[in-house]
Amino acid sequence: MIPVVETERLILRGSQPDDFAFYRELRADPEVARYTGGEPLSEEDSWTKYLRSIGHWAVMGFGYWLVEARDSGQAIGEVGFSDFKRVIEPSIKGEPEIGWALTPSVHGKGYASEAALAAVAWGDKNFKAKRMSCIIDPEHAASIRIAEKCGFKKTGVATYHDEDIALFHREIG
Repeated sequence: MIPVVETERLILRGSQPDDFAFYRELRADPEVARYTGGEPLSEEDSWTKYLRSIGHWAVMGFGYWLVEARDSGQAIGEVGFSDFKRVIEPSIKGEPEIGWALTPSVHGKGYASEAALAAVAWGDKNFKAKRMSCIIDPEHAASIRIAEKCGFKKTGVATYHDEDIALFHREIG
């Protein structure tokens, strides 16, 4: 049900129950949490987010992949699409929203760009929507560069959970 997407260095695959230990560690990391909600997640909150990401595949036909390094077989992050029905203006409901988070030990090696580009290419072939969206903390320069490499353009600033968030869009196709 969840497609496998392969790149030169990565395998994007569906998560398995044994992957939760990695996901829990990723979401508890303060460096990862800094730009993905602000606070490291508890095991309970990690579990809820983990299931929410996987559940998108069953309900929406898209979701998040676990990102695995091809050479080592190690999980290094996640990338994918969601429609979290965020309360944000302007609304991005109904638009596939891309997101990514990689373990800090692989930051700066180009894996996030490679994973995001592969996910976008998959979306170009599979989405019926007209555009994709992306929200990024305005201070997160590395993620902004990744979004731009994937063809996203900043379309404005919105307020989400009482914080300013940069809003990006990319036409599909």
